Amino acid sequence: MFFSIIILSSCNSNSQAESIVKPILSEFQEKGIILNEKTEKSKIFTFAGSDEKHYDFNGGSVYILYDFGSKDRIVDKLKTILAETEFPYGVNSLYTDQFIIVFIANDGNREVEEKVEYIFKKIK
Repeated sequence: MFFSIIILSSCNSNSQAESIVKPILSEFQEKGIILNEKTEKSKIFTFAGSDEKHYDFNGGSVYILYDFGSKDRIVDKLKTILAETEFPYGVNSLYTDQFIIVFIANDGNREVEEKVEYIFKKIK
């Protein structure tokens, strides 16, 4: 299992949200990962004071948090969740000023984890 965290703070409008989420989805698609938006959001990755998009694909789940008022509060809660929850496979997180992405693998597929690591490096 790998666990890496990169911390870099917040944004505010719907147009910014689209300008944030679309390029992230494009990066995943470019690496052959097609994210399908969940109709029912995971409560564990839903935070007051932020907008979230929750996605699934055959290698795991991706959570994108953006348009948050207090990045520090969200990051603290997220780090607590990731530390206290036992995930059977890899977890990778990217924290930036505009968004936070969390990837949770649903199997031990190292190729998928490497693709996600590459995407995170390219996005930051």
